[in-house]
Amino acid sequence: MHNLSLRQQNVIELIQHQEYCTIEELSAHFNVTTQTIRRDINELCALGLARRHHGGVSLPTTLTNRSFASRSATNLSEKQIIAKQVVELIPDGCTLFLGIGTTIAAIAEKLGNQKELRVVTNNFQAAHILSQYDHIETWIPGGRLRTNDGDVVGDSIGHFFGQFSADIGIVSCASVSLASSVSLSADISPLELKQEEYAMEHQLREASVSQAIIAGSQQKWLVANSTKWQRKAGARVAPLSYFDRIFGSASGVS
Repeated sequence: MHNLSLRQQNVIELIQHQEYCTIEELSAHFNVTTQTIRRDINELCALGLARRHHGGVSLPTTLTNRSFASRSATNLSEKQIIAKQVVELIPDGCTLFLGIGTTIAAIAEKLGNQKELRVVTNNFQAAHILSQYDHIETWIPGGRLRTNDGDVVGDSIGHFFGQFSADIGIVSCASVSLASSVSLSADISPLELKQEEYAMEHQLREASVSQAIIAGSQQKWLVANSTKWQRKAGARVAPLSYFDRIFGSASGVS
């Protein structure tokens, strides 16, 4: 057991709930100076219980995601706002690809008022929500269910999505991060390094499913709550410039 002060324990509870907190926010919340909060954060980071950012602190970087139930409870109001914005733009009668994640499940919860839809998804929670509606035709793949994540991923899932063509494909991501891409000049040399923001996932198999979804969709939409810009993940999905719409960016919908 780590010998944490009561305030440090409360800091951990806050970032578990919100995923990211600013120094100023924590200072005001606990009515202490920013220097005191920084000392707390330094100790938590040294213990591997938090990850420091410029001006704030988040959950530590991991190679795996937290449980679906845990993630569902964080940033709930923001996810509901994003879901409402998304659903308002989905036309009746379209074919929709839905990817993995809790924000996607929140979108599924708001689709009941659509008159007619075909939904193709590997998100078990989303499929379970949509199964109550006769007017929504829902397709799900076979395979092993990841109980921690509430979805099905694997080598066959890309082929499953490839059997359909979607009007709109909606994916979420674990993080949005700057990454370098290599491009060739007109004469094939020299190589140029370009940095741009990418939607990222924790695992390659998660990223490959999202890539299959957006590859088979006429409109490519990304949902990412504000904390995704504060986190890190290692597997690239696509650059943000590839998406037709982004929901949850600093400016709302772009």
